[in-house]
Amino acid sequence: MKTWAKMACVGVLLWWHAPNAATLDQQTVEDARIFLAGYLELNNTKNINLLPLYADEAEINVTVVTLDREVRTLELNGRKWKQLLRETWYNGQPSAEPMQLHDIKIKPISGEALEINAHRYALGRCYWDNRYRLVIAKDAKRYRIISETLLIHHHNQCEQPETTIVNQEITITPAMEPRQ
Repeated sequence: MKTWAKMACVGVLLWWHAPNAATLDQQTVEDARIFLAGYLELNNTKNINLLPLYADEAEINVTVVTLDREVRTLELNGRKWKQLLRETWYNGQPSAEPMQLHDIKIKPISGEALEINAHRYALGRCYWDNRYRLVIAKDAKRYRIISETLLIHHHNQCEQPETTIVNQEITITPAMEPRQ
């Protein structure tokens, strides 16, 4: 697994704040941590096993900023979202981008459902989605995504370095003369 994927998974395990622990029981906290760590790992490695995490009836709201700076809003159900992810992966197009979640806040909203709000950082194109929202609900003893709201910005905002510096340690080992 790539270093950034490991860092993202480790980051999820360190995010829980005291207010969340006070409003949720320990098992719910642990289940949510496990779900988010798995979700990030599957997303960040573009693993097809990400798709079953979405309920077919999930509500996916995507705001897309195109290269021409045009803003489009898509509303898809989980079945269509999974189909779109599958098609873009197989076509080599960008879709579910590697990401990190920061300032994660989780609150119970009803029954077994949890609302997750976070600042999402897209690693591939270096932009922030400050209104990222994910709702998960327990379905047959495991969480599934029933709602997601995200921003996809097609303009690469990563800054290119002014200079390229390559740090290398070069060791020269003198050739040994043959023994006689």
